[in-house]
Amino acid sequence: MKNIRKSKPFFLSVSALLVLLNLGYASKTPAFKSKLFESGNLLISDDFDQEKYKGRYGPNKKNVKQLADGTLEVLPLSGTPGDLTVFHIYNLPPKFVCHLRYKQVCSSSDAGAGIQIGGHKMHLGCTGDGYSLFLRNARKTFKNSEVENFKANQWIDMLIEYQQGKMLLSINGTETILEHEGVNMDGAKSIVFKYRKIDKTLFDYVRLWEIKE
Repeated sequence: MKNIRKSKPFFLSVSALLVLLNLGYASKTPAFKSKLFESGNLLISDDFDQEKYKGRYGPNKKNVKQLADGTLEVLPLSGTPGDLTVFHIYNLPPKFVCHLRYKQVCSSSDAGAGIQIGGHKMHLGCTGDGYSLFLRNARKTFKNSEVENFKANQWIDMLIEYQQGKMLLSINGTETILEHEGVNMDGAKSIVFKYRKIDKTLFDYVRLWEIKE
């Protein structure tokens, strides 16, 4: 009986440890949150804190490096600050939710922090007092002057919820829902960071969910 009594705390402690480990593991999986969709299948969740960079972004691995502080650093293709920088988030589904946090670092504090959604189909750019979204196929521009700190040398928290004809865009907590026929990636499957005059771009995390509803 003594052996049995002594073993109970041991088994309880092991069980408690397993529960804690499971909770810790589960906490690494980001919760799905969306205003346009009910559920999503997580495809990518990168915090860039692994031992080795997974190499899933491109186009050139030589200018991409995972740093010890848990960020991903993207340098210009030539390695020279200010030269052309190109970086892709590939394989976007037809419907998706993408959440990312990034910073473009350069000597000019007034530089923009824009991106291209769906290749060159939708251009998101800084206007100095907010952003503009140019829909190439429709030749139409939407503007939002309520967004703060959408510029270089600032961490930018961005959420994109997309389906053809409708998109939610949230930048630093300010969100807009756009409904227009020009909200169309037209078969393109990437978010592109392509610009000059930037020394480097840092990524804190990237999340991508596929929507099947």
